[in-house]
Amino acid sequence: MDMKDIPQSFQGIDLLWSEGAAYNIGFANALATWAPALTPGGYMVVSELSWLNGQAPEAVRDFFRSGYPDMQSVTHNAAVAGRAGYKVLATHTLPRQAWVDGYYEILAPRAKALLDHPAAAVRVFAAATVREIEVFQGSGDSYGYVFYALQEDRTAV
Repeated sequence: MDMKDIPQSFQGIDLLWSEGAAYNIGFANALATWAPALTPGGYMVVSELSWLNGQAPEAVRDFFRSGYPDMQSVTHNAAVAGRAGYKVLATHTLPRQAWVDGYYEILAPRAKALLDHPAAAVRVFAAATVREIEVFQGSGDSYGYVFYALQEDRTAV
């Protein structure tokens, strides 16, 4: 379903859990759009790709300027949540190894194998995937997926 349609399809949600879906409509927009679906005092857990520190290598920043220009810091996203009417209960950053185990370790050889695929679209997608993995490998701890545990707080706005 379209992520913006959640409030029309679901009302009175005690817990809305979103892993990666907020990206589709933007983090701030998702928080505002989904708020009417929550019960008063309801909870939302949203993952968002976030800058973890200000020390990202320039190649990493360049990659995300085109790949995800709206990526923000954890502090910024927490402030956005507060302005949207949520109490930030906790944040949790997925460990770096979670990107590797069962994901990049499998994806990398598959993407590399497709670099010579007869279809141009497949080659382009494979090359972009290889580039993403290279950026990750050179990123240190500059970005990651952060879970934001939030509670609806109408007194906050």
